[in-house]
Amino acid sequence: MASANPLYFTSLKERPSMSLSNLTRISAMVLATLAMSSSLIAQQHDHADHQHATHSHDGHDHSAVEQGPNGGTIQIVGTQRIETVIVPKGIMFMLLDSDGKVVGAPKASGSLKLRVGEGKKDYPYELKPLKNNAIGVAVDLSSVSGHLLHMDVTLNGVASQPVSFHAMGKVADGKLSDAVLISLQATCPVSGKKLGSMGAPPKVMVEGKPLFVCCAGCSDRVKAAPQQYLAKYYTAKGEQVRPGVFKATLADASAIAAQKVCPVMDEPLGGMGAPLKVNVKGKAVYICCVGCAKKLHTQPDEYLAKLTKMGVKPPAMK
Repeated sequence: MASANPLYFTSLKERPSMSLSNLTRISAMVLATLAMSSSLIAQQHDHADHQHATHSHDGHDHSAVEQGPNGGTIQIVGTQRIETVIVPKGIMFMLLDSDGKVVGAPKASGSLKLRVGEGKKDYPYELKPLKNNAIGVAVDLSSVSGHLLHMDVTLNGVASQPVSFHAMGKVADGKLSDAVLISLQATCPVSGKKLGSMGAPPKVMVEGKPLFVCCAGCSDRVKAAPQQYLAKYYTAKGEQVRPGVFKATLADASAIAAQKVCPVMDEPLGGMGAPLKVNVKGKAVYICCVGCAKKLHTQPDEYLAKLTKMGVKPPAMK
């Protein structure tokens, strides 16, 4: 399997990327972004020398699966909140503070043993700090799309003792995470309140498309007049925040899923809040934050060419 080299996986020491050469026989191409397995286990179990998150056993506490701000899944390991993010080009582990922001660990190191599905073979990898403050490894996972990945992880230099845990997940269907969709929708279609202001927003599926509401009481209103609310959000045009730069909405969801990463920072779209849409020579290009707009405007041809090289065809600006 060919090695991967997206810029956000380049380590602070510019290390070469790794590959899973022995796994080329498994499965075909993957649609990008990330979908973590709902069976991710995140239990805590302290030992004298290490902090561990273990499999479930009777008598142990079980942590609920929590969606992370970067599209991954969070588990608690000792005192650490760690988000595991799997993308087609590699695996990242992000240390989060109480506000969900990634905490950099420039001196961190670690190891990963990766097992695919019910296979018996472990594939070892060295983990290093990445440019986006994660700790991870660049590896092409396209040939293991849809297969459950088992990961035994040890992180060094992030706590007084090594932090060890087990995570599971898989690269899957390229759909945006609920966290990104909520950031695009922003408000409850019934009450107008900010999503998340009353707790985790309930999701209502309308003709296969998700809509989120501020509370369970608003769900019935959406179900009673689904087209009214669906059209409001899936045809909405985003507010212009500066010349040529617009807030993205649910109408942009499919294009964001297709582009996947910001062409300026090489960060997953949605990892820094709701993506923004920029008019680049009549094409809609999505960025992770407003700070990236200037580079798109000053070097449009360079970034359009970069997207073409990535296999992305930006849609026409509407």
